[in-house]
Amino acid sequence: MSDNSEEQTAAPEEGGGEETTTLEFNLRLDGDGRTIYDPAAKEAAAPSKSNDGEEPDAKKAKLDDNTASPQPSSLDYSSKTIMTNLAHLSEDATTAKQLDELLFDCEITDSGLLPRTFWMSANTDTQQQPRCYLEKMALEVFHHHVPSGVYYDPKTSGAEWWVQIRPSPPAGRYSMHANDDDDGEDDMAKSGISFHWDKDEDFRLLTGGSLYIHPHISTVTYLTDLGAPTTVLSKRVDPMSGAYVTDADDDGSMSNVDGLVSFPKQGKHLSFDGRYLHAAPSDLLRDGLFEEQCKFDRPDGIDMKEMKVLERRHRRVSFLVNVWLNYHPYNVHPFPETMISNLSKMDLLGDVRLFDKCDEAKKSGESVTLKLKGEGKIQCEEGSVDEAHADVVTKNWPMGNCSNDCIDVPMPVDLMKSRNAGDDVKLIWRGEDIKLSGTSS
Repeated sequence: MSDNSEEQTAAPEEGGGEETTTLEFNLRLDGDGRTIYDPAAKEAAAPSKSNDGEEPDAKKAKLDDNTASPQPSSLDYSSKTIMTNLAHLSEDATTAKQLDELLFDCEITDSGLLPRTFWMSANTDTQQQPRCYLEKMALEVFHHHVPSGVYYDPKTSGAEWWVQIRPSPPAGRYSMHANDDDDGEDDMAKSGISFHWDKDEDFRLLTGGSLYIHPHISTVTYLTDLGAPTTVLSKRVDPMSGAYVTDADDDGSMSNVDGLVSFPKQGKHLSFDGRYLHAAPSDLLRDGLFEEQCKFDRPDGIDMKEMKVLERRHRRVSFLVNVWLNYHPYNVHPFPETMISNLSKMDLLGDVRLFDKCDEAKKSGESVTLKLKGEGKIQCEEGSVDEAHADVVTKNWPMGNCSNDCIDVPMPVDLMKSRNAGDDVKLIWRGEDIKLSGTSS
């Protein structure tokens, strides 16, 4: 366990100079680099009384009402997918309209004029109540992955949420902020997502670029069937230095690297360890497929509003939620109050909840587990693979965050290009076959 406190302060120079703000951060990480809650340490750090004689908020911070004792192991950090009840949208005219409104909400929140991500507090008793359907979704995702019995501080826990849309709309975040001078990363990000780790990005930059505080769990909920598959690798960085971590087995050999490639399908929900490297590489799709998916015929007599609806249906749209426990990422705030009236109300889907009886929702797709060995060989551990698709090619992908680093990953590319919407491909590599080059960013 490490207890890290950082204080940055500077006084103005005599005779002038700029004043600077004092910022203090208190972090408690377990041996796996995850944020933890220690109420004893919190009370020790808090002043004994406030000015009015009452106990200060820090001392009164309560645990989740349903918790009794620390249960960090009850969180499921494995990479997995399930289908939510969003899979049923568009089955009839009423639900198709609901889906269209949800996609419109996503386009609004993806605006390049808004912050990148938004906060939904777990402390709904006193801090924040959901005001729109997207905030309600974010909170449902949080409680699905943080079940009753998990010990955490609700005042510093919650869901960080945002939206990814490809191709990006003209006013979308990527369209407005992409760097035209980027080469490989930019090409990858136009139709997919570059490799990266989820983290408190502003805090990392504030502390010099080497401190990585990760969410406990990262999630992706697909709202359309289109686009690049999310690819998750069990590769991590050291939270204190940002150096790439190489795991070793008891005999000293490099541990295997586990991976999951999840192909989008409306209503499908992917979750994985928030410390893991991930991306959405569009070159795992069949050549030209994404462009085909984004095309649609314009019916005669259609007006501009109806045209926009069709455009939204033919994009890769995903709703992202990072589950944070005992830590509120720096400079992440709730969706602006001045814009909240533009989003659908919490009752958009009536009484439908994302995960209620989700095992009765539509099946996602096929799943296959592969073990990749040296010399381009593949072994099928679960499911079946056409031998014609069994060749392995080493892909060289750029890392994100304006880094010059690259990652080499052996992939059965032909097999990936033969997959359908909703399919999952689980992969196991030898540790030495995944190569990260350069220095982390």
